[in-house]
Amino acid sequence: MKRLLILFAISVGLGACTTTPENNTGGSSDSLTENAADDDPSEPSMQTLCFQKLGGTSNQDTTSLSLTINGEEVSGDFAHYPYQKDSRVGTISAVKKNDLIKGIWIYMQEGMNDTLAVEFRLSGDKLVQKNYTVDPKTGREVFSDGSVFNIEFRKVNCSN
Repeated sequence: MKRLLILFAISVGLGACTTTPENNTGGSSDSLTENAADDDPSEPSMQTLCFQKLGGTSNQDTTSLSLTINGEEVSGDFAHYPYQKDSRVGTISAVKKNDLIKGIWIYMQEGMNDTLAVEFRLSGDKLVQKNYTVDPKTGREVFSDGSVFNIEFRKVNCSN
């Protein structure tokens, strides 16, 4: 059953990073997809950005993130697959103000649903996540006064 859940999570994660261009008249297949109303330049453009971070002793831990930004609204898929450990796979619902994205990650780990606050700083092709500390009273990951943006993701093509 656990293998089936892992396979499902991987397929959802891979499917989440696949974009289908609409009304594409050609051009490059960049990892940034923008869909804007042609007749109303005041409407915010929608863009999908994908990022990945490899970690661990041999880069065997993978964290992937697909963000759809529509004005100030941000949604997406976020998955962390540590090597030979339990993964966290879920969705993000957030708000973007300037270069700061703040929201909540609703994920499943070991068959249990949970949530975690997330904060990212997006600057051009660079995405950096704020780190956590563990609350000694609850054992949960939280932001503290010492939390900084230091978890860097590299931009990847969303079709991968």
